[in-house]
Amino acid sequence: MKFNKNRVSFGRHETFPLRYSWLTKGFQSIVNNPKIFNSDEATIELGVGKNMVNSIRFWLLASKLIKDSKNGFQPTEIGNLIFDVKKGFDPFLEDEATIWLIHWLICTNPGMATAWFWFFNRFHKPEFSIEESAVSLIEFANQSIHTKYASTTLKGDIAILLRMYSRSRGNTRTSLEDAIDSPLSLLRLISQAPGGRNYFSYPEERFDIPLGIFGFAVLQLLENLEIKTIPIMELMYSKTESPSV
Repeated sequence: MKFNKNRVSFGRHETFPLRYSWLTKGFQSIVNNPKIFNSDEATIELGVGKNMVNSIRFWLLASKLIKDSKNGFQPTEIGNLIFDVKKGFDPFLEDEATIWLIHWLICTNPGMATAWFWFFNRFHKPEFSIEESAVSLIEFANQSIHTKYASTTLKGDIAILLRMYSRSRGNTRTSLEDAIDSPLSLLRLISQAPGGRNYFSYPEERFDIPLGIFGFAVLQLLENLEIKTIPIMELMYSKTESPSV
């Protein structure tokens, strides 16, 4: 959960944002075959191309639903709690509360989804262009990370992040699959301005955030920091290597 400059990751999504059904489909596949992602059968089992197979694997790892092991990929405890086909509380991702939880899990995984951690925990601009946010991420990487990454890779992460969280403005040239929004766009955390150049991400009162998910996030943060209380401002705008809520 804490940011570690020696454990970062960019560009592993294969240019695909998280899509509906991917977590369910990918999770059930590794339950049936822990080595599915290392198998030539993965494209047939998941019904997508090789690059999408890699993207599904990445999003499952980024959202902490599965973990790598010597015997292939295994479900995590929280992965089973959500997606177990018999006992999971939302195996088909039908509850918006689960989407809030997925958002929290991705954005508190700086080792796998560094750009997501940075955007939601360190980048506090309410209005910005894709170019401005990309430049800010590049500056963060140059100042805080030892390994050098190509600017095109970091810009690609920003493009995918904004596409995941904002509603699409499709046109007649947009493919059906590309026009289908990511489930995370339902959270309305980022919106695109008319014209499509600028984006908005305003801090505002939200009465639709499930209290159970909010409580889970706070408890995880307290446990990670090994404390029992925390100032509200620190909860909102973390000044440590840990995320904010």
